Amino acid sequence: MQLFLNWLAKKNRHRSALERRANYGFFAGLVGIISNLILFGLKIVIGVISGSIAIITDAVNNLSDMLSSVVTVIGFKMAEKKPDHDHPYGHERSETIAGFLISMVILFVGLQFTTTSFKKILDPVSVSYAPAVYVVLALSIGLKIWQVLFYRRVGQIIDSLTLVATAKDSLNDVYATIAVLVSAVIQNMTGWQLDGYVGLAVAIYILISALTMIRSFISSLLGHQPEDALLAKMTTLLDDSEAILGYHDLMVHQYGPNSIFATVHIELDSGWSLNHAHKVIDKIEHDFWHQQHIHMVCHVDPIDIRSRKSAQIYEAVQAVIGHYQLGLQTHDFHVERLVNSDHLIQFDVIVPDSVKVSDDELLVGINHDLRKILGDVTAEITFDHNYAMHDHTLI
Repeated sequence: MQLFLNWLAKKNRHRSALERRANYGFFAGLVGIISNLILFGLKIVIGVISGSIAIITDAVNNLSDMLSSVVTVIGFKMAEKKPDHDHPYGHERSETIAGFLISMVILFVGLQFTTTSFKKILDPVSVSYAPAVYVVLALSIGLKIWQVLFYRRVGQIIDSLTLVATAKDSLNDVYATIAVLVSAVIQNMTGWQLDGYVGLAVAIYILISALTMIRSFISSLLGHQPEDALLAKMTTLLDDSEAILGYHDLMVHQYGPNSIFATVHIELDSGWSLNHAHKVIDKIEHDFWHQQHIHMVCHVDPIDIRSRKSAQIYEAVQAVIGHYQLGLQTHDFHVERLVNSDHLIQFDVIVPDSVKVSDDELLVGINHDLRKILGDVTAEITFDHNYAMHDHTLI
């Protein structure tokens, strides 16, 4: 296996990340097509000869694995396509769709296993196992274990949920074939009709695995919380920028491992010129692209760090927010003096998931409490829910 992986690494060392990923996925799928086709051929022959429904069903499972490998190859090839007019964010989610289809195939096979096993339990048939049956089943287990290690390793190299799912499917096949082999040995020694019961146990295991994978791929297609490792890399880059005062509201949109788009609010000194602020923001976006290959867009939040009046109003806001004891936090704090000498206070409030009070109730209550302390002021509040990370805001 290592020789093959070394050959793949050498073959792809001068390719782009997208091309490299597609090639790894293509060859992994090709390996699956060939190996599963061989297993299907061997098992269907010994299954028919022995009359074992468990072996025949296991053979059909290998055939479904072969078809799944075909879908994997197609998915990786589609994901290799560059962004175009109709798909400006690329085609990498084709791989996720392929993984979802694989999971559906696994679910179908599990249901077939269940039906066939029930029939076998209700109407048991005597099975004859020749020595060749044990040899083929043992070889099948060995090859499937190799597949598990191979898919898992390639999946780690290119960070592919599809190949990780395929590795899990191969591991399910290992358990299924071991169960068939053990039941064959016991049945041959004792005469107990275990074929149907073993098939049913394997079917239930496969169904649970398939449903778990389907849930994972649906979550990916809907858009899920980014991985902690990715957030850690992004936070490190932002923390290393000494020119900014703070940052918050980081949002990450992933269309595949190599197609990541993000936005963040950057707090800067309001006394800076527009050109200077643009220079700082432009450097952050540049660093994200060249160091992490992330399309970052920064929103500027000017912070008045010199105004005594703003500081007093800010302290009043924090006192009011803290009084609610709900774990609320603020950012994007801005004070504007109106023509009638009143003040417009604008800020965002981060609301934890555990808070049951509605945003409208909080808005009315906070405004009422601020007027009791500050007089004729109006607070425009934006309530934030479920952002990707804790804020690193100055105020």
